[in-house]
Amino acid sequence: MPKPRARSVVVGAGLPGIVASFILARTGREVLLLDSAPSIGGLLRSYDVAGFSFDYGTHFANKTGIEDLDDFLFGGFESEWREFPFLKAGNFWNGKLNEVSENPDLNALGREKHNRCLLEVLVAQGWRGGSVADNAREFLVSEYGPYLVEVFFDPVLRKFTGLSSESLHHQVNLLFNLRRFAVLDCHATSELKRSSCYDRKISFHHRDNFKGHRPSLYPRVGGIGNWIEQLETKMHQYGIKVVLDAKIERISISMDKVDKLVFNSKEIPLDELVWGVAPAAFLNLARIKADCRKPSARATVLVGLEMNRPLETTCYFFTVFDDTFKSFRTTVYDNFRCAPTRRHAVTVEFMVDPCEVGSFDWSRLAESELRGMGVLSSSTKIVGSHKKVVANGFPVQTNTSVDALANQSSVIKEFKNVGLVGRGNGKGWSLDGLLRDAYETAVKLVNQ
Repeated sequence: MPKPRARSVVVGAGLPGIVASFILARTGREVLLLDSAPSIGGLLRSYDVAGFSFDYGTHFANKTGIEDLDDFLFGGFESEWREFPFLKAGNFWNGKLNEVSENPDLNALGREKHNRCLLEVLVAQGWRGGSVADNAREFLVSEYGPYLVEVFFDPVLRKFTGLSSESLHHQVNLLFNLRRFAVLDCHATSELKRSSCYDRKISFHHRDNFKGHRPSLYPRVGGIGNWIEQLETKMHQYGIKVVLDAKIERISISMDKVDKLVFNSKEIPLDELVWGVAPAAFLNLARIKADCRKPSARATVLVGLEMNRPLETTCYFFTVFDDTFKSFRTTVYDNFRCAPTRRHAVTVEFMVDPCEVGSFDWSRLAESELRGMGVLSSSTKIVGSHKKVVANGFPVQTNTSVDALANQSSVIKEFKNVGLVGRGNGKGWSLDGLLRDAYETAVKLVNQ
């Protein structure tokens, strides 16, 4: 009799889970991909409003550098992608829109404040303790000096997370790519960046001066959700079975392996399990006594606005650091979608405490803030609006939550046939990094 195929179960149909499913399926395994949501892709999706696609935030794709993985992610549909040598990302801070860089420019503070920040940045020694810093403020003061923490990091981190820097994990700034600042002028910057010490804290004034851009990809038609549709086609070709609206009820453990999983009242024996959702959920379902605390999360409110003319900026998207505005980021579809359209649209994102979701007319607030930033002129009319709410849109990284996640992950990694993928593995947040990790995790399971 032929030997039965090994069975792999992947929980979580975000992109890391999809990648792990592909790696397992190409070895001939029977792969079952489960997700509690009604569709795959997580937040890497789009939704349609009268024939126009809005994304769930700002999303572009990057190649991972792993040939067979990139072939799965992008191969066969090359003509359906548009490639950008760099992204025109900007930022709004201190009442000004910087269209040429995503990094804040300290010149926006005025000469006196700029010079005070610069002096402290130049003399800051960086964290030199024998252990990690106790919190974000302690670390950031050691890296940038107290004044930049006062005028930038403290208000921005409170706006984005709802907490003071003393309450946050010491590397929380990296989640928002807040590490470099433009100072002085282009010539002085070139000289300062010759020093590795200053290079990691000082940015070029214009993205054109930076030579290390990685190309980004976006579908030629529709939104980023078209990528997920392409991958669904490939998953079907590999025989991956996808079950949505799945409710996992129990995880069964035998010795140092997971041997069964119960979902929707069905018991499924398995040879490997890839877990791509919250580690705390695994521990609860397996009835393992451990610290199962989940991090608190900010809700994300997404407002789609349609206008009778384009927004007055060349940015593909811009982040709003200015704490006098409530919005977090605006995506400007006109500036990167190649299909001509008379429908001019943007998505404005807000990251707020869950209790605030019902407190505002978000469409009206989004319009007001765009006008206040000078990118929506007084003569431009809003012709349509709608909103989406993501209840757990962004976890808040405190020392407690990061430590709890690390402890949960270490317990799960003791099981020989379980792999952790996605943000729950505690290894990072960048999408291409998470995809490489999912690839390597699945390969390790296959080869063990």
